[in-house]
Amino acid sequence: MFQSRDAYRKYLAATLVSRGLLEAKLEAGGVENLVPDWGDRKIISQLRKDIADLSDEPMDDEIPVETAEAALDLSDMIGTLYVLEGSGLGATILAKKAAELDLSAEFGARHLATQVGNLRSWHEILKLIDTTPIEDEERCIAAAISTFGVFEENYEKVFGNVSRRTS
Repeated sequence: MFQSRDAYRKYLAATLVSRGLLEAKLEAGGVENLVPDWGDRKIISQLRKDIADLSDEPMDDEIPVETAEAALDLSDMIGTLYVLEGSGLGATILAKKAAELDLSAEFGARHLATQVGNLRSWHEILKLIDTTPIEDEERCIAAAISTFGVFEENYEKVFGNVSRRTS
């Protein structure tokens, strides 16, 4: 996804917009009641610091995204969490790519280090899925697909064609 710091900055910007919207929706739905350590799982502040590390201009405190218009219900939250927490698995690969750009947990790749350091959260989400009665499984699946779509749309804006492969 990124072979240069410029491409990495684009990745950070798109990730910030995506995570900002999705984390706001989860919080509006009361995700902390479902995931008590939610505050430890959020990566917005680390993304901001990563962007600031690689920018000549100070980072604005406003997340440049639409605010959550509607709170998510349980089915929507679980589908969204499935994707967000699963992204931590990919963070391991991305952290290695970031290291090739001389980025680390202390400079430019904090959000990746946070995700890699919290891989237990993925197993906790899988357990949550197994133990929580989901009222509308179809909506849960649709929420997961929609969450992927948020990232796809924002990466498309900064990188061009990143559409999912169908083969």
